[in-house]
Amino acid sequence: MHFIPRKPLNSVWLKAAVIGSLWASAEIIIGSFLHNLRIPFTGAILSFIGVWLLTGSIQFWKERGLVWRAGAICALMKSISPSAMILGPMIGILTESLILELVLILLGRNLVSYLLAGSLAVFSTLVHKVVSLLILYGFDFLRILESLYYFGVKQIHVESLSPATVVIVLAAIYLVAGTTAAFMGYRAGRLYVKKRPQVIPEYDFTMNAVNRFPETDKKEHYSTLFLLLNFVVIIFILLLINNDNLVSAGILSALYLGFCIIRYKRAMKRFRNKLIWIQFIIIVLSASFLAGSLSGEPFFSTAGLVTGLKMIFRAIIVITGYAAISVEMRNPLIRSIMIRRGFSGLYQSLSLAFAALPGVIATMPQPKEIFKRSSYALSGLFAKAEALLDVITKEDALRSPLVIITGAIGQGKSTFTAGVVESLISGGMKISGFLAVGVQTEGRRIGFDLVDPVTGRRTELCRETGSAESMRVGKYFFSAEGLSMGFELLDPEKTSGVSLILIDEVGPLELNGKGWAPAIERLCERVNLPLLWVVRETVVQEAVKRWKTGDARIFDIRSDDPAAVVAAIRDLVRDSHPVSDQ
Repeated sequence: MHFIPRKPLNSVWLKAAVIGSLWASAEIIIGSFLHNLRIPFTGAILSFIGVWLLTGSIQFWKERGLVWRAGAICALMKSISPSAMILGPMIGILTESLILELVLILLGRNLVSYLLAGSLAVFSTLVHKVVSLLILYGFDFLRILESLYYFGVKQIHVESLSPATVVIVLAAIYLVAGTTAAFMGYRAGRLYVKKRPQVIPEYDFTMNAVNRFPETDKKEHYSTLFLLLNFVVIIFILLLINNDNLVSAGILSALYLGFCIIRYKRAMKRFRNKLIWIQFIIIVLSASFLAGSLSGEPFFSTAGLVTGLKMIFRAIIVITGYAAISVEMRNPLIRSIMIRRGFSGLYQSLSLAFAALPGVIATMPQPKEIFKRSSYALSGLFAKAEALLDVITKEDALRSPLVIITGAIGQGKSTFTAGVVESLISGGMKISGFLAVGVQTEGRRIGFDLVDPVTGRRTELCRETGSAESMRVGKYFFSAEGLSMGFELLDPEKTSGVSLILIDEVGPLELNGKGWAPAIERLCERVNLPLLWVVRETVVQEAVKRWKTGDARIFDIRSDDPAAVVAAIRDLVRDSHPVSDQ
């Protein structure tokens, strides 16, 4: 037997999960409040709060790299929102945290660097907004703004006020706001350190196991190929529009929009919003009536109308592309690849942040209280942060112990496991899960059946031949009935009274986010029961690292005895989930 101890989540990731969940809560509560009231500069206000929170938090949590990690967690929590347009908010939040982190690395942790970092972070929201509008509407948008500006100053007789002056004043407002946010956060954090309570107050941060990590939409079909294709097609269409090759752009756009409407139907709901069409109408009218005003053309300009329509055409393509890319970015394969490339800490802390989110929101002050007593209301977040850290740390320690039965392909892992399971069941242990039993014809394996070892229920899982609608992996076609039975037996909601969960097997398919991977994710997040996996020897180490499990005990069928496996499992059950008949 080979023993691999559990590797607890790094403390900096745990603290990042705390700050990320607090930041996301502020985005949800205050952001929704401001958006519902149609308050302008909502992004700047939320950025102000983010800088305040981050600057204050690092006065008592001083780990290097904490800021960008918290930003990554908050951005990803924002990304898995019901909205299809996730790229803008994600990039904005991540940019703020990266700017803060970079300035602190270059200048050290002192008041000057905090003020500079805060000013640049809030200013980045203005830059981000401008860049987003340019991507959406193109540089014609700047010309329309210029025409609108000169038309406006002419009406109020302040022609001497140049556009550059307005831009400088606006930039100064953002820079001063960021400096103020950083200074307030610094003072609040230092004051908290000075008056830090001996005993951290308790808050009801109930960890929501059901909402740990939002599941991918089962109605969506994901493809890394289509993710790349969306980027390529959008860039190509925008190049055609910029070069005034409108016929080719129109034909390609019609095909692309038709494809997106069919494939990403649910993600196209942005266009149901009346406000976006009102915005489009305003842009077309502004272009039509103002584009020629500077050059002395008639008040209504046909060229301006064409320019406005091109801008709307471009915006529809960009919005559609954003929605399509946002859907494809939820592909579980992307998460699987990132975890395998060393980002497991990010996703484990993200899972904890999601689990804490409902409890955090429940304890957050209401927006009206925040704006009336901002200093008092926001300062209370630091005590909540330390209390939440304790809860999250304990939650991270609750991991399912793992037993792996391994060996080479075709050596009899399932037969060995069946004997172990039979001994456990005969001893009274209640088990959920399945065995994958090979099916042979004339001495040749043609597929596998799924078997419930408790009831004996048996269903075809895969065969070498199948219908075109069946999922195909390698040479096997998987049946819908077999997959349905497997997910049913691994349903966390049906584990009441169960002492052990069996999966035969966990292999390359699961490591790539497919097969039983979604069920394993749910089990590791929602239950704390011993797990028994069958894993081929070539991917054992990767399987142990891939999911959030506890200590792993690995038994090789070539050197270990089934009785040793049975004894180990009984000990684990006794320690983690005692039952009366063990």
